[in-house]
Amino acid sequence: MADRVLATLSAGGRQATKLATVIQRLVLEAAQLGELEAYQYVSAGGELVTGRKFPPRWLDRLDKAIETGAIDCLSVDRVVEIMLQGPR
Repeated sequence: MADRVLATLSAGGRQATKLATVIQRLVLEAAQLGELEAYQYVSAGGELVTGRKFPPRWLDRLDKAIETGAIDCLSVDRVVEIMLQGPR
């Protein structure tokens, strides 16, 4: 899961920069739309807190976008739009 995402980010360069921008925009737009996954954890003070996280299924989809070359061919806006539309 997400092996290509991690490898691409750690390699640096143009593709890594574009992928990082896609992830950043995806998180910002998903947060505004309420699309981030909720999870609960116990804080340092012992309180139960609800947080939001990047859905793991999106990492798999980004992996596929890298594998197929879509991350190179499509604009950042288009990749984010497709990711927010969900599976097809």
